[in-house]
Amino acid sequence: MKAGTYAAILALASGTALAQASQEWPIVIEHAPGNASTCAPGTGNPMIRVADGTMSLRFAAFPQPIWTVKLAPDGSFDAVVPSYADPNGARITVPAGTGPRPIATMQQSHPCGYRLIPK
Repeated sequence: MKAGTYAAILALASGTALAQASQEWPIVIEHAPGNASTCAPGTGNPMIRVADGTMSLRFAAFPQPIWTVKLAPDGSFDAVVPSYADPNGARITVPAGTGPRPIATMQQSHPCGYRLIPK
């Protein structure tokens, strides 16, 4: 192979590694208006983790993710998924992007909605 071919392969490989780099960011959980008195507060050092195109909500003191979603190529997501917090699942809405961004969740069994805001 020629040196240019090696350079192209290395550039492609390094770009792939960057695209799949994992990210974590702490969040603040805000209640949707009107449901703070009846819904869990969501305390305990919550964070969002993204790795290999999969996003999850985690808490420092809890070993399992609350929910996990497979992001679209543009970084977005909008569907009901299984959730540890609700036996009927939760609608997770993630806007397009690659870094920290607000995320909306709505439990399906209870009228509990949350905004997950990057700190």
